[in-house]
This record gives sequence, C-alpha cells and structure tokens, in this order.
Amino acid sequence: MQGAFRQIVLFAFLTLIVDTMVVEAKECDEFVSWVYPAKQAYIGKHQLYPVPAEIRELAERFMPQIWVAPKSWQPISFEEYLLRAKLMRLADDKILQVSPTVRDLQTLSHAEQCSTYLQADEVPPAVPAPLYIQVFRDRSPIEATQQWIYIKYNPVFSWSGLAREISWLASLGVVLSGGNAEKWHRLDIHTSAILAFNEKQEFKMLTLAQHNHQHTFLTGRDLPADKPPLLVAAVQSNELYLDSGSPTPQRHRVVPFFNKVSYLIEPQEKPWLWATDLTYGRNAGGVEIDFVPVFQKPFHPLADFAGLLAPPHRLFGIYIGRDGPPGMNYYAPPSYIALPDFVTMGFWQPGNTTLLDKLSPYLGKLEKTNWQQMLQVFRDHLKNAGTH
Repeated sequence: MQGAFRQIVLFAFLTLIVDTMVVEAKECDEFVSWVYPAKQAYIGKHQLYPVPAEIRELAERFMPQIWVAPKSWQPISFEEYLLRAKLMRLADDKILQVSPTVRDLQTLSHAEQCSTYLQADEVPPAVPAPLYIQVFRDRSPIEATQQWIYIKYNPVFSWSGLAREISWLASLGVVLSGGNAEKWHRLDIHTSAILAFNEKQEFKMLTLAQHNHQHTFLTGRDLPADKPPLLVAAVQSNELYLDSGSPTPQRHRVVPFFNKVSYLIEPQEKPWLWATDLTYGRNAGGVEIDFVPVFQKPFHPLADFAGLLAPPHRLFGIYIGRDGPPGMNYYAPPSYIALPDFVTMGFWQPGNTTLLDKLSPYLGKLEKTNWQQMLQVFRDHLKNAGTH
C-alpha cells in the first residue's frame, strides 16, 4: 500500500510539473522538433565559417574569464567525451557504435539522431579547457539595417546539477524521481555567453544564456566595453552570472523556464519551482578556469545533434528533466531563436516592475505564453534604454 501511495504521489507531482520543468531535452518529437526547422535555417544563413581573421582576433581578445567554486564541476573536452562514449539506440539501449567521431554523428539523418543517445564514462577536467566558439552575423537588435557580429562561447561540463537551493516541491521531486541534485543529468552544454558587437566591432551587449532563461547587459552601463566579461559559474548548476567582485558568495534567483521571468524581476512572483543559485566569484574563493578557444564548424554535433548527448531518464514514461541535452543550439523557442531577438528577450532588470506590468498579459504556461508579444515588449524596452 505504501508503494502504491508513493506512485500516486509521484504521478501527481509529475503531472503538476510536466508543463513547467526545464524544457531542455525532451524527445525529438517535442522540443527539438519544435525548434529544429528554425534552428537549421538560422545556422545555415547566419553562422560564419571559416571565421575571418579579424573576427577570430576579436573573439579571442574578448573571450570571457570564468571563475568556479573550488568544489564545483570543472569544464571538460567534448572530444574526450566522444572518445569515451558509446552511441546507443533509444528504443532498446543497444550499442550502435563505440567512440563515434564527429563525422559519424553528422552523417546520421535527423530521424536517426532522434532515436539515439550517447553514454560515456567519466571524463576528467581538461587543462586548459576548450571554450567552444560560434560566430554569427545578423542584424542589430535595434536597427535592422545594421549588421552586427554575435560571438557565442560555450564551456562543457561533465555534469549538470540543480541550483544550490530549491523549493520544497522541487526537493520532493528529486527524492521521488531517485535523482541526485548535484548530478541531475550528465553533460552540461547549454550555459553560454553571447557577446554582441556593432558594425565598428565595438562590444555593445552581453547575454548570459542559461538552461532556463537569459539575461542581457549593456556595456558602458553594466560592464566595461573594452575588456572581456568577468563571469562566474554557479555551484552545481554551472549557470553563468556577471561576477560583481564581491568578497562573499552571491545568490541569484532561478526559474524553470523563461515564461516565469516575473520571478527574476520581482521576488514576490515566486513560482512553485523556484530556486536559488550560489556563486563564488574571483574575490570570494572562486577558481579561474584556463580556457583555450575552439572555433566550431556549422552543424557540429556538439551544437546541433538532435538526439541526446547523454543518457535519458524517465519515470513511467514521463520526461522529468533528467535527460541529457540535445546540441547546444537548441536553446530557445522558434519565436526568438535568432540571436538579435534572443539577446533582446534577455533585457530585464531586477525590480523593474514597469517592465513586468507590460509583460504580464503575455505570460502563461509554456504552450500559452505569447512569445511574439513578449519579444515586442522587450524590443521596445531595449530601444527606450538608449542603446547605440
């Protein structure tokens, strides 16, 4: 009877959270399929490769500096991960290939990718660690006639954990799902920093793109325009934040997905699945990571694989947020997957209730959120900020 009760409680819990959990690695016929056409079209049109020498120099000169807590996950090499990996069939866990190469994964069709996942042994931290770089040319977030450069930097971590502090409901879910908050799912590739440069190659905006939301900052106001950003990766979750230089660890509010952005703006708008990240910056005991730049070709599996780059975890056939991720270019709904729109959608500020009032009519459950109207609100807000 106790086992039956536990299953009922678990099913109720999963039913409650299935619409609000992180939409990071659902099956191909869900989130990946929703994003896939827009992502493919965008990458094919806007990614620059080979990267011109002057843009490579720009990317290396402004490569972010990142600190992590001493006992946090350390970045790894995706190439080493592949060497230790097996390509598995999702339907029956059959091994299809050992140590698949980049070429092996690229030759799989979209449908074939969707039916597979990677499973790998533990990978030691890489020293120096690769910082994977993609470069895009697209319009300005403000002036459609201007062509800007967007440089996207992704570290790779062996594990993705949950935020350091989570709500009681999320804690219950961890217990009932048999999960581990520190090792929530294998392979963390979705946290990134996107730097936007204007036509004069001047650094204008920084967007920290996290698993569940993004946050955009303006140079000259939020950070210097002539130096690389100083960032810090959160304990367990690896999420990136601006390092304030504080001598004490800092806390940051976290939401399940961007349709809960109201909680990031106003603490009283706390959802059921709220969480808090903890960061140790450069003056608070953090350790700086030694990175080496690695420029990625378009449609590289690390960025664009449609299957799972790490094993799946289901309970009663229901997605519970513990699956390994698809490629790191699956990061936003199609409505704002274009980088000018993506950075625009991140331009919120804590305490800006005027912005929240304008956004509120368009916020809802994931399938009911009006992304286009939200984007327009953010676009107007960014224009009014006097960006240049």
